[in-house]
Amino acid sequence: MKFGHPAFLWAAAGALPLMALVLFLQARARARRVAVFAGGAGKSWADPGVPRRREFIQTASAALIPWLMLLTLARPMMYRRDTASELQGVPYLIALDASRSMLASDVRPSRWAAATNALDQFLERTRADRIGLITFSGVAYLNAPLTFDTTALRTTVRYLDPNVLEDPGSSLAAALERASRYFVSNRVSPRLVIVISDGEDLAGNPVEMARRLSRSQKMTVCAVGVGTPAGARVPLNRYYGGVAKNTFGQDVTSRLNESNLQRLAAVTGGRYYRLDEGGTALEKLRTEVLAPMAEAAARDDMKNYAEWYPLPLGLAAICLALQVATRAGTRRTVRAPSSIRPRSEVAR
Repeated sequence: MKFGHPAFLWAAAGALPLMALVLFLQARARARRVAVFAGGAGKSWADPGVPRRREFIQTASAALIPWLMLLTLARPMMYRRDTASELQGVPYLIALDASRSMLASDVRPSRWAAATNALDQFLERTRADRIGLITFSGVAYLNAPLTFDTTALRTTVRYLDPNVLEDPGSSLAAALERASRYFVSNRVSPRLVIVISDGEDLAGNPVEMARRLSRSQKMTVCAVGVGTPAGARVPLNRYYGGVAKNTFGQDVTSRLNESNLQRLAAVTGGRYYRLDEGGTALEKLRTEVLAPMAEAAARDDMKNYAEWYPLPLGLAAICLALQVATRAGTRRTVRAPSSIRPRSEVAR
């Protein structure tokens, strides 16, 4: 349950005992006045003749009416998720590593193929999230802004190719910086980035940048590692084979930098997953991270709440009706003292 105006709820919390105290003091003062008027307490002619049950109903309803009215003004609402609304998911950006090292074949058929196939299956099963896509190598590019159109995203992923990117290297920091600029300029909240990468970073300090963005912008990073610790040689070309060589003429070997991705996620409060052969890492991320975020966002959306103020308002109306009914139906039986009763009644 949620309250639209919780300030009245605090007032209602103190109103009930206060009203009970006021009614108690009124009843005691009334008893004193009756005792003085009748010449002492316990006199038979001092009894007003009102049944105890009716007197209790009047007192209780008088105490409940202001409390129920304050509860009505607090605007109670009950959570009821609107399954028909498309705004059930959360917004996030997927940062896909498109550097040359993603062509390594330590994961069959290659890191790039495994990552894009898993991402395609993930997007196919997504229904309510708004997803944007960033690809990065040495420089990060925004390929698609946040959108519900997962079909268009899947098409974009199919046409991506690390061979056509002219920016050498791999910069996780560039991807985080590009995601940050998009979140800020579009006022997106919450801010979540899912990094799919082998963890290699040849420029900058991505962990330090992630820590800074988490503190200043409350950005969370979840990482999905692609590759193996043993690694594999980096192909020179996806289609024509060959092996990439460094400046010393040696073959370039790429390994999964798992610790880099784990620290990247840990400093922002995110989670790390390793992409397996079945591609279940993204589904685990959906269950353990995205689903709780979507539930929290739905509970913050006032459209998912039903108004319950008619309930306390109706109870207040019933209490008021009881007040009127019990007072209108009060019949006082006045018994005269024996000293002033008719002589005929005394003789009996």
